[in-house]
Amino acid sequence: MEETYLTVKELAELKGCTERYIQKKVQEGTILAEQIEIMQQGPGRGGIQYRIPLSGLDSKLQSRFKRRLTAAKKAAEKNSGLINEQPDINYQELTEAERQEIAKWKKIINEWQQFRALKKCKDEADEAFIEMAQISYPDIKINRRILYRKDKAMRENGDTALIDGRGKHKAHAKKLTDEMWDIFEYYYLDQSRKTVKLCMTLTELNLKQLGREDLLPLPSVTTFQRAVSSIPIPYIKYFRFSEKQFIGDCAPYIKRMYDDLESNDIWVADNHTFDVMVNKNNAPVRVYLTAFMDVRSRKMTGWCVTDAPSSDATIYALKRGCEKYGIPKALYTDNGREFLFHDLGGNGFRKRRKGEPLKLPSILDDLGIRFTTALPKNARAKGVERAFLTVKETFSKLYDGYTGGTILEKPDRLKTEVKNMSALTAIDDFKKQVDAYITGIYNKHSHAGEGMYGRSPDEVFAANLIEQRVIPKEKINLMFMRYAKSSSGMLKVGKNGISLKFYGQELQYWNEELWRLWFGKDVYVRYSPDDLSVIRVYDAQKRFICTANIRSAVSYKADKESIKELTREKRSAVKAIKAYKKNKAIEAREALELIIDEAEKNGSIPENINPDIISPVFVSDETELPKAAGGGMVIDLAVMAERFRRAKEE
Repeated sequence: MEETYLTVKELAELKGCTERYIQKKVQEGTILAEQIEIMQQGPGRGGIQYRIPLSGLDSKLQSRFKRRLTAAKKAAEKNSGLINEQPDINYQELTEAERQEIAKWKKIINEWQQFRALKKCKDEADEAFIEMAQISYPDIKINRRILYRKDKAMRENGDTALIDGRGKHKAHAKKLTDEMWDIFEYYYLDQSRKTVKLCMTLTELNLKQLGREDLLPLPSVTTFQRAVSSIPIPYIKYFRFSEKQFIGDCAPYIKRMYDDLESNDIWVADNHTFDVMVNKNNAPVRVYLTAFMDVRSRKMTGWCVTDAPSSDATIYALKRGCEKYGIPKALYTDNGREFLFHDLGGNGFRKRRKGEPLKLPSILDDLGIRFTTALPKNARAKGVERAFLTVKETFSKLYDGYTGGTILEKPDRLKTEVKNMSALTAIDDFKKQVDAYITGIYNKHSHAGEGMYGRSPDEVFAANLIEQRVIPKEKINLMFMRYAKSSSGMLKVGKNGISLKFYGQELQYWNEELWRLWFGKDVYVRYSPDDLSVIRVYDAQKRFICTANIRSAVSYKADKESIKELTREKRSAVKAIKAYKKNKAIEAREALELIIDEAEKNGSIPENINPDIISPVFVSDETELPKAAGGGMVIDLAVMAERFRRAKEE
């Protein structure tokens, strides 16, 4: 870029000092300058001149020079007719608001000038006046630049120049009409979050397709930006972001009272993603926390740390809490699949699949726990997110594998830590540390929440535990056994007993008595995820029938003993069925004898024939009817039955 040079005279005018002072500073070396010798011909003497580079001056002088240069160019263009003057507005045509605006600014400028006249240092006077004006006129933006601009505008163009003329002069031939704005807003209020310029382009194209070229060209980008800033924030949050963010940031909420609750009245549950990378089998993984929290005390009662949230993790966390602190009266969760599975929360707000029953057996029903879900996209109502934020701030950030909750929070060292797996905590150690933190730190720290009064969750839980419903220790595993899933909630006993599928593998469970007495019937099945070697079987009224053990399938390469054992089971089953009648001591006459006896008994009963009309039919005496083969033979049924019995005995 070409350098700009100033003469001594120009710099003296710019600084507001004498030329002699500038020359002195140049000679002292304080001001950098190039020395040029002037050789003058004719009368007079030559001499030395100084060229002072603009880049060698301080930034304030450079800015002042550029402003003066710009003002000079504008004045030259104005005098040459290149710039149209802003037309003055007829004072009689002003609105009342505009008249008040003029009066207010005239008062401010007059007060400013009077205040400056009393002070020796104008800069200090301006700063002091601006501080006072901001208090006296809080609805008006006032700074030094605005004061100078308003004062100059009033002196050059009169009182009406004090009006905010944006959008009122002739350069704005178009104003933002409702039709333009409606189309623009349609594109702007969208989750794709289009820019103002793109929405203007789409609006222009839409108007052309509608044949409304009379509305073109559109107003300036600044006009649309000002209009966008007037859109209420709730609309921006809902349409440009999401309904969830609108509910979280703008929607009214219900302030809940806690003093009328007791401990174990309500537990809330949720999943939290730890912002931590841990080491699992020498690979970096993220871990999750499934936690239950008592609403009254904010105490975490049951939790489970896993690298993949699941229904089993939810049941384990609930079991852990109930075993240690008792059974809650009610449970409140969001609509996540980790809570709305068939044998805990059911479907919640989700639609049932085709053929799925309305209600399946539930662990919560067995425990007498009332289950409620938050409204969709309103998980914030549970109030457990604040607890997870505390976990993040006081626990997760302590780890070298901390990832940050957003890309902006992500530490620069994370990439190095992930490569150096030895720096990451092993997942088993992390689980133990979570247990220690929740038990020894979180549940024991003072809490400033509603109804806590500075006490810790442990203290509030103990103080408000009026009734504690507990499960006998020997029954705890039984109460949390899961119900096997099927389309009807029940399973049918088949030829190989009961079949269950886990992770794509089919397992067979066998009990001879179950097969013999319940073959073809529907039963409920419960199992423990920790021990799949045995299941418990119940009837339709959920009465216990028996247990059934897992039965391994036989390979084509099985040895003789395996085949022999299965054959023995088969013969045993046949023998049990064959002995069914004998075991019940069933004795009865042969079926044919029953039928013949019944036939003879019924045949000896005289027939009651008494028609209303008898019509005789005669045959000629000369004609003899042919006799049927065997005619004249007499059949004795009693003799036939006796012969049949003797033949059978022989």
